[in-house]
Amino acid sequence: MPKVLTGAEAAALGASVLHERMDNGELRFRLRFADGSSYIRTEAARGSGWQNSHLHRAVRELSVLQSGAMLVAEDREGALELRLLRAGDFYLCPLHVPHNSYLFPGAVAHTVKFGQDLPASDWVACPHLDPICRALDPDELLKTL
Repeated sequence: MPKVLTGAEAAALGASVLHERMDNGELRFRLRFADGSSYIRTEAARGSGWQNSHLHRAVRELSVLQSGAMLVAEDREGALELRLLRAGDFYLCPLHVPHNSYLFPGAVAHTVKFGQDLPASDWVACPHLDPICRALDPDELLKTL
């Protein structure tokens, strides 16, 4: 029979949790590990909107959409590439590529962050992409992508 670990036992093994309501209303439930890997369940709020644009230098980021829809915007050397993900789709973010995500109301996404020799923090802000994303009409893109 498996033994349930207490929070203290999990912490001693390098696992911790962090749950937050983000500024845009999204709920994030995180399970983090001492090696820098993590799991995040993100639940969209009614008006979540775009997240903050960023890139990763070492952390691999795999997102799987459980329900709803999600837009992903990538800045590919000045060219904007958009992808629409629906339930069951996934997105593996390339390293060193500025990107942003928009979760439509009701969307639930699972993100796994993984890699080797991960730094304590690997979230590099890319504010140049934010106004470009926020100028897009997600509902129109939902119809055309």
